[in-house]
Amino acid sequence: MVGLLTACPPQLGTNSRYLLTSSPKPRPTLDLVRARLGDSPVDGLTIDWPPAFPDRMRKVITRSGTRRRYVVPCYRYGEREAHGEAAEEEAAFILLDACPGVEFQEQPARFTFQWCGRTCQHFPDLLVASNDRLEFWECKRAEESQDFWIKKRTERLLELLAPLHIGYRVVSGLELFDEGFLDNAKRIRRFAKHSVSPSSEADARAQLDLHGALGFQQLAEHLRSSSPTDDLMAMIYHGNVVTNMGIKLTRLSQLYTSCGERRDPWVWQLFDRDRN
Repeated sequence: MVGLLTACPPQLGTNSRYLLTSSPKPRPTLDLVRARLGDSPVDGLTIDWPPAFPDRMRKVITRSGTRRRYVVPCYRYGEREAHGEAAEEEAAFILLDACPGVEFQEQPARFTFQWCGRTCQHFPDLLVASNDRLEFWECKRAEESQDFWIKKRTERLLELLAPLHIGYRVVSGLELFDEGFLDNAKRIRRFAKHSVSPSSEADARAQLDLHGALGFQQLAEHLRSSSPTDDLMAMIYHGNVVTNMGIKLTRLSQLYTSCGERRDPWVWQLFDRDRN
């Protein structure tokens, strides 16, 4: 599968600024979230949003900063950069940008809430939205995620956000650095800009409708294309075909149409015990 090996990867995990000329597209699910929540506080919690949401409530990239920062180019909703302060955030950006059906915004809001008799502020790392699921994420190293006070803060925020039907999750490096998911996400992102012909997409759908599932190499051999493996990798990125992203992509990987249960965004499988 030459196409899996030769495409040049985007820059990842650098301190470089302005890797892209930003040309973001609307993120409709996030727009609906902001419109639904508005600025009304719930009892014990106020959520402040940036003036032009979706955008960052807090800057993490500054010209004078000496700490390492992470800039990840993202492609799913136009071209934009995701900025983070830790390798765990970088991994989350890569996974989320690689997953069809998911929208995300880093540094999305500021929480002001009552906890242990004090007024506290917190900037969650991410807001992650799909059609039926909405969560704030805080990305932590594995050992940090087990900290007593981190766990207690999580319990308090889950309690406060429950009336809004929004989740809050501490996502650890154990989940974000899962070898299968993260490696596959990096590989398919290399084909985000690859153009797939309508005939190649039609061939793939016809074969999968006929057989139900085919191995990667089997399906590639049925595509009328000069670059069938590149086409399939791009189709996986865009969600036209699906596979088990928790298992390393090979020429034997089973591919399916994006229908039925497999339509659910695969990134949520990071937190499922059963990844079948």
